[in-house]
Amino acid sequence: MLTIPLFPLNLVILPYEYLPLHIFEPRYKTMIKNSIEEDTPFGIILSQDDEMYSKGCRVKVTEVYKKYHTGEYDILVKGVERFKVFDTKKDGETVIGEIEYIPLIQNQDNALIDLLQDSYLRVLLKLGINTDLELHMKKKISYEFVQGFELPLQIKKKLISIDNENKRLHFINNIFENILSSELKIKNSDLPEA
Repeated sequence: MLTIPLFPLNLVILPYEYLPLHIFEPRYKTMIKNSIEEDTPFGIILSQDDEMYSKGCRVKVTEVYKKYHTGEYDILVKGVERFKVFDTKKDGETVIGEIEYIPLIQNQDNALIDLLQDSYLRVLLKLGINTDLELHMKKKISYEFVQGFELPLQIKKKLISIDNENKRLHFINNIFENILSSELKIKNSDLPEA
């Protein structure tokens, strides 16, 4: 078993997903400072109604946008690896999780990947994304296919809980098929500019 500091939030981050964070609480400022300076991992875990979910995701700080003189941070983290929490304890104000990493891929079905890539491409086209499609078609791992989609918390909670890669691929394909069968039609002009 490994131990890592946990950041309980009312959200789920998945592997390959990016998340901007503003760190302002003293206990998390120290955790983030240590993570940046010592390149140590920490995990983000769903916390609802003072209960922590049993699965979370190790994240890596990929960018520090700003470090404030107060010790606050504006950072970007990337989901790296799922874990299961077996126990937690407090180290001062910081929650420490006794965890075990969960392998991302086991016995991947190539035909299923091809099916998902086809659905994914059709979803992109339906959403009006029709440039640089080659970049999108290099995805091979379930979580890569949902990167960039704003999914509801319940869907993300389900995705982080599925331990079998093929079951995740089926689940994501069903999401895409639902999008494709819906009346949703977005044009590029309707997309927000960033």
